[in-house]
Amino acid sequence: MSAPALRGPYRRGIERRRQVVITATEVFGEHGFRGGTLQQVADRVGGTPAAVLKLFGTKEKLLIAVLEHWGAVTNEIVLEGTAPYAHLDGFAKLMRYHVAHPGLLQLYTTMAAEATSAQHPAHEFMTRRYRDALASMRGWFQEAVDAGHLRPLSRADIAHEAEYLLAALDGLEIQFLLNPAFDLERSFALYTERVLSRLRPAPD
Repeated sequence: MSAPALRGPYRRGIERRRQVVITATEVFGEHGFRGGTLQQVADRVGGTPAAVLKLFGTKEKLLIAVLEHWGAVTNEIVLEGTAPYAHLDGFAKLMRYHVAHPGLLQLYTTMAAEATSAQHPAHEFMTRRYRDALASMRGWFQEAVDAGHLRPLSRADIAHEAEYLLAALDGLEIQFLLNPAFDLERSFALYTERVLSRLRPAPD
């Protein structure tokens, strides 16, 4: 038996909440969490700051909803990658998405910088996000090694590869934000090509 379709006020509330999250993503991406205001969000969705607070409770809770939205979007894209490539092809798709949606990328880099402060409301989220990202990357490299798609690597080497990948992603994305003429997709493709060339098993 299928679940009943959402109707009436409840459905409208869900859609309104989603609209506010997407708009807040743009505002916080442009101005940061501290610089972006509830008034700016409300103006763009045609409402009031009080109406926004009624949906989320606090500005901090709205930020977490925005970051969860961003995390869900990026995870879904990366998971389109394949095990033989340790999901590097999924990250290539993510670079393509970032080029088409720079606001999300701007939000991520802004929050990553601001959230280095333990007092920032996104500090715990971003710390966990980086920790989980590294764990996933290590797991994907390990899966590729175990399946014979990559040459044998020690656990320490796999950890380093994950760290290098994360650093490459952040570094290339920042270059793109600072210089929109920078070819993010091509640069990451070259990085991927060199990683795979270095790690693939030697031919028999």
